[in-house]
Amino acid sequence: MNQVHESFYKLFNLSENSFDLFFHSGATEGIGNFIRGYFELHPEACFAYVSTDHSCVYQHALRLKKLGVTTLELQVDSNGNLEEAASTKLQAIKKPILLNWTWVNNETGVVFPLSEALKIKNMVNDCYVHVDAVQAPGKIEAWNDLLPELDAYTFSNHKYGALKGIGHTFVRQGFEFNPIVLGGGQQSSFRSGTENTYGTYSSMLALEELKNSYDAALSEECLKIIKNKLLDSLGEVGELVGDCADSRNTNTLYIVFYNVKSDITSVAFDLAGIDISTGSACSSGAILPSRVLLKMGYNEIQAKSAIRFSFSPKIKKEEALVFADKISSVVKRFSS
Repeated sequence: MNQVHESFYKLFNLSENSFDLFFHSGATEGIGNFIRGYFELHPEACFAYVSTDHSCVYQHALRLKKLGVTTLELQVDSNGNLEEAASTKLQAIKKPILLNWTWVNNETGVVFPLSEALKIKNMVNDCYVHVDAVQAPGKIEAWNDLLPELDAYTFSNHKYGALKGIGHTFVRQGFEFNPIVLGGGQQSSFRSGTENTYGTYSSMLALEELKNSYDAALSEECLKIIKNKLLDSLGEVGELVGDCADSRNTNTLYIVFYNVKSDITSVAFDLAGIDISTGSACSSGAILPSRVLLKMGYNEIQAKSAIRFSFSPKIKKEEALVFADKISSVVKRFSS
């Protein structure tokens, strides 16, 4: 474990004298632990989050509201950019604030730079920032360049190639929150229970490999090849979500078909040998509209019609050209 800890601090450019590091089962647990643990100690504070944050953040916001905690949902524009009034709204809250900051949105690929979170933290009194960093490794250029001025960072490690069931959180020393998983006091009591040695070691190996193999410029070039071919074939029957966002990652394309539901398009791509994800959840066989797209201003039909392409951080130009042709051929079926 000492070897793993040393590697993590070095790779993420953080000091072990300023941040504690603990491992957990993944981001859903880690983020929930952090939010719940903070408000157990500070029920008088406000929880601020963005309307397009991950569902685990959104669900905790709903629970906190039921418990009487003040919550503030910040909005986004049609491209997924944070509303300009966000800082003003936060400044109007006259109590401590825990702000959840999603670095890279898991559906849209829209990036909220850490520098913007720091600006807000410096402008707003008693503002503490937790960063959902799950989608950053291998998907943006400076994925391991964490700002020490922010308060916490949570990762889900299978997202960058580690075993499933392992995640990690950096938390600034002195930041107060109650651990949720209690017991034998392992990991300095941040998260009790038998430590997942294989998971943590696989995380170190995966991060080291990613650091050596990820080429942000090449990934961005490959994404552009696929994107341009996709847009040419899409025509007037759909659009690329967040295409004009201020900042985007290097591996995600999220498209909305205006009149074709994702359960139909997903089958067509599957038959063509292309793995895609839908932006919505499935429950009892019914396709539910994507909450993220609804918050961005899309209607319910469009929010049920989104599909997402996520490409490997190790993608090569030759592969991008093949993907571009295959994706284009399927899209043309629905645009003709």
